[in-house]
This record gives sequence, C-alpha cells and structure tokens, in this order.
Amino acid sequence: MSISSRSEVDFPQIVGASPAIAEVLRLVDSVAASDCCVLIEGESGTGKELVARRLCAKSSRRNQPFIPVNCAGVSQSLFESQFFGHVRGAFTGAEQSTLGMIRAADRGTLFLDEVAEIPLNLQPKLLRVIQEREVVPVGNPIPIKIDTRFVAGTNRNLREMVRKNEFREDLYYRLNIVRVVVPPLRDRVEDVPVLLDHFFAVYSRQYQRPVPAVSRAVRSLLMGYPWPGNVRELAAWVERLYATGLDAEVLVEMLLLESDSPRESLSTDDLSLDQIERRAIARAMDLSDFNQRKAARMLKVHRATLARKLKKHKLT
Repeated sequence: MSISSRSEVDFPQIVGASPAIAEVLRLVDSVAASDCCVLIEGESGTGKELVARRLCAKSSRRNQPFIPVNCAGVSQSLFESQFFGHVRGAFTGAEQSTLGMIRAADRGTLFLDEVAEIPLNLQPKLLRVIQEREVVPVGNPIPIKIDTRFVAGTNRNLREMVRKNEFREDLYYRLNIVRVVVPPLRDRVEDVPVLLDHFFAVYSRQYQRPVPAVSRAVRSLLMGYPWPGNVRELAAWVERLYATGLDAEVLVEMLLLESDSPRESLSTDDLSLDQIERRAIARAMDLSDFNQRKAARMLKVHRATLARKLKKHKLT
C-alpha cells in the first residue's frame, strides 16, 4: 500500500484493484466517523499504518494529531512515563514534565502499532486508560481526562494469544470493536501490476529517471512471486531497479533465486524458473570472474547454496 497524490485533503488513498482491498476500504470508510477502537490485523508490510492514517483522515479528527507508536520499542521501565507522561522530578532524570504519547494525541488518534508486544503485566494499565478515558501521569496522583481515539495494529493472531494467556482477553475485546484484516499481497495478485506502476511513477520522480521497460515475462513472474514482505518488499524491489540501474530481468532473477518459496508456486507464461535461475547464476559467475565466493555474495546466497546450484545446472 502507498499514498497516492493528494487529490483529497490529506486523505491517504490505498492503491489496489482487488475485491479484497475494496472491502478494506469500504469497512474503513464506514467506521472512520466513529470514535470506536479499531483493530487492524495483517502481516508485516501490508500497510496497517496507512489504514490507520486513512481512518484518521476520514474522521472528524483529521486536523488533529495522528501519533504512531511502535509498542515493541517501548521499554517496560518507561512504559507509564512514555504513554501517560510524567511531572518534573517524578524520578531521577525527569528534569521537565512531559505529556506522554496518549495526551500528545489528545483530540486526535493514537496508533498502537504491534500492540501484541506490550508486556502482559502492563496491559491492564492501557486497558484502564481506554475504559476510563483518563491518564495518571507519573508523579501526579490526579487523573487527567483525555479525548483520544485508539487504533491498534498487529501482525500476530491476538485471539490465539488470548487463548494461550499471552494477551489479556479484556484488552482484546476493548480494542476489537471493529476488526479490519489487511490481506497479504499473495492473496490479491490483481494488485501487483497496479502497485508496480504506482511505485514506478513514485521512484521515477524521486530518482529523476524515466520509467524502465518491464517485459510481460517479468511482470508475469512478479505476479507469481509470493511476496513474503508484502507491499513493502515490492516497493523495495522497484526502488532497487532505479538505484542499481540493473535490468528488470536481472533483478527478478535474483529475487527468485533468493526466494525460499516452493518453485512450483511461481509461474510464468514465457520462461521456466530453471532457465531464470540458471541465467542469474551464470551472469553472477561471469561478473565475478568465476569466483564462487564473490558470486554468492552478489546473489546474496550462502556459498554452499551456490555450489549446489552450480552442480544442478552443470555450470562447473
């Protein structure tokens, strides 16, 4: 997912043509005006934060702060201070008062990215804030009312975590008023060509280079690739095309060579995968003057893997 040109005032537009993305948009836009908690689930790289930004942009809070916080990066010892704020002198090193992220997002939206990473013993503190709509800063016993919308994102199965007592059930139900599931890119291959064209245009402007020619064969291979890193990986592949200046055919060869996915899941109308793999290895060996260590480094594979594939393709 990506943000297109701003034809609407700060409305992030989700790029895609699949029915799955159309359903995500329908649900997001239908609940945006509400202040209810929304839980956004999806694998890493699918665009959960962009969905959260769209929720904010389509709501009455659009002109107020949108604050994303990576919950995995918040230390247990500083959790209350970073989330709820503190007053000056509350603890050693507290030289000035701070609002904390929740109060900083007052009247706006707080996006709790990777909410599953909040330690179990700290989850009741967050639950109380969401329920009572107030925070108690460290060092100040007087609760402060807040008007913050909470949106949570996770790449893990929270229901399964609840079942295993790894996530509090009450917090799960409080966050999961509306659940939005962003499907992985491999389940919506119709979006791949649309996203390719979008990122070609984005990086063409950024690198001030013309949009490269990409053959039908390469596009077919990219549509068959499972994209474990989802849209983020696709965007990185396109940028690599501009940054390196290599042909799209070479980069797709490398992409498929690096993949751990079963080869039968990748298809093309014009080229076999063995042909593409063989050509990528042959090219790397040629460029490295047949130095296997250099070729393996160029292809970003282990030397033993390269040796095995050299034998398979009878290139030794």
